[in-house]
Amino acid sequence: MTAPYFSLSQGHLQLLSVCPPQFQRRYWEQLGGLLEPQRQVKTEWGQNFHQLVQQWTLGLPLETLAAQSLDPQDVSLLDSLKNLIATVPALHLPPGQRQAEHQRTLARDDVLLTVVYDLLVLTPEQGEIFDWKTYPQPAKPEKLHHHWQTKLYLYVLAETSSYSPEQLSMTYWFVQSPEKIQHYTITYNEAQHRATERELTDLLQQFRQGLAAWHRHRTPLAHRHNCNRCPYHDQFFPPD
Repeated sequence: MTAPYFSLSQGHLQLLSVCPPQFQRRYWEQLGGLLEPQRQVKTEWGQNFHQLVQQWTLGLPLETLAAQSLDPQDVSLLDSLKNLIATVPALHLPPGQRQAEHQRTLARDDVLLTVVYDLLVLTPEQGEIFDWKTYPQPAKPEKLHHHWQTKLYLYVLAETSSYSPEQLSMTYWFVQSPEKIQHYTITYNEAQHRATERELTDLLQQFRQGLAAWHRHRTPLAHRHNCNRCPYHDQFFPPD
């Protein structure tokens, strides 16, 4: 009998690494809850923006996209799209040289690691990942280095291609910057790749052990030593 596969994204890994009980609550108990109205609006804006960029990369002209716009929110979406198109040269490469919403998977035993690149540009010399962020650039952008989106996206591309880590990079574009669109590029290397490999191995081992204990005894995932600010820190998740 074939063992089941578990699909994990960067969002899963990030939450599991920051606060295992929140990971349990959201994904194992399906108790995610509703977003606050203001946050829901921001989430929907981001989803609509990504869809708009994808439609444009597939060949729909701006005039057609503008004609489809009926909601007042669409004005800011179109303005942000126009700014992105005017700022990011990679968007003007021929379709064969760029891939939008490109998905890749990497199997690690019983786990499928899944990534979706907003834009991927592959040339004989290098592989470039582009990601559209619909929030302002963080005050300390180096925090992006430690986020699992950065680590997993670069790791999977290195593992599923013939590129060396030194040939890879990832650029975040912050489309709602107050003035000119800001960006931050992270380069990759073999040392980072090995570090991610070790972190990933440890995290997946924790995931498998925690999942087995949850299925057998409904044993809750424990907090990490530094997540005392978590809203679930003082809550216990009893068995069903």
